[in-house]
Amino acid sequence: MVWISKKEIAYYIILREEFRDRVFNLGEAIDLLQLFGSRNVARKVIKNLVKKGFIKEIDSLNYKMGDLEGAFKKLLYEYIRQRFYRALKSRGYGITVDREGNKRLIVVCKEDAEPWLQLLASLKEFGINVVKCKKELH
Repeated sequence: MVWISKKEIAYYIILREEFRDRVFNLGEAIDLLQLFGSRNVARKVIKNLVKKGFIKEIDSLNYKMGDLEGAFKKLLYEYIRQRFYRALKSRGYGITVDREGNKRLIVVCKEDAEPWLQLLASLKEFGINVVKCKKELH
């Protein structure tokens, strides 16, 4: 997983302060950011911020600032899923990871997992679905 850099955070804050909720084009963003670095660096950082979900691409030249919390959730989704998987595995739960479309499905196979399943319902917002299977894994 690629983390967000200090430069990307700084550029995000600059763009957020300038454009807030309005649509802006690539040229406007580069003109603003070239005060802090080259045009090529500004273009690359914008591309990375789009890829990571911090900026939403309207079309090939127009953008809108993304939701910060949603972008961090997207960025950290894989980390959260791995930590959850390892924590249950270390506690002796028989678990497996399956794919269902673009979502990952974590299957917990243990009878005493019922309290966990209710508690972890909130993880659905991260794209993690936890289901109790009928029989124990071997």
